[in-house]
Amino acid sequence: MRMKTVWKVLIGILAAILVLFIAAEAGSRAYIGSQMRDQAPEGTEVSFGASPLTLGMLSGTIPHITVTTPSTLVVNGDETTGQPASTVEMDSIKVDASGKSVADTLTATTEVPSEFVRAMLNTQLQQNIGSDFLSALINVSEVTTSPEDGTFTVEFSGGAAAVSLRPEIDDAGGFSVQAVDTSLFGNTLPDEISSAITEALTNGVAEYTDQTMRITGFDVVPGGLRVTMQGHNVDFAELQAYQQ
Repeated sequence: MRMKTVWKVLIGILAAILVLFIAAEAGSRAYIGSQMRDQAPEGTEVSFGASPLTLGMLSGTIPHITVTTPSTLVVNGDETTGQPASTVEMDSIKVDASGKSVADTLTATTEVPSEFVRAMLNTQLQQNIGSDFLSALINVSEVTTSPEDGTFTVEFSGGAAAVSLRPEIDDAGGFSVQAVDTSLFGNTLPDEISSAITEALTNGVAEYTDQTMRITGFDVVPGGLRVTMQGHNVDFAELQAYQQ
């Protein structure tokens, strides 16, 4: 699941920026803000920072846009619909005469609840594990977080087995998950099972990223996980093509 709605809001409104050059400063802000909100979920907030918007538009550059969308996420068993709450911040969005829009920097932050992580893990596990026995055994029943030590615990089979995981981002921006503690009926969990869980989570998170956007933060928070992605020289047309 990706933040498709956010991208579509941004791309759609930036395509219409060129026709607003003659608008007054207050009118521009009100019009663009209302257009974004009309295309986004109810409760979406749009702001443009302190820099004059009209002057930026006349030079072909919008100084700053922040779009905050509320959660529309619904988790039903292992099925999910909607999207989690997110905040997208863009700086120096350049719009040329052809309508091409490129942001110098785009940062997107979203918090996913533990229930969504559980559903995502189960979906990924079913895709990654070929053994019917392991598929039945590794059915995630609960995910809990421990922000104080930066780990979250995945329980399955009603708590009969568990693995504590710590997300890590290396110096090159690569994301991985390390198993720091495993148990099965009080004994150490087999490496095959813990490896399947860590691989499932890593693959699930990879669905959020492409060559333009990379994960810069992955934090354990109360009741879920906070993921931050960032990209530079982000072409909105390329981003839209990837998100479809």
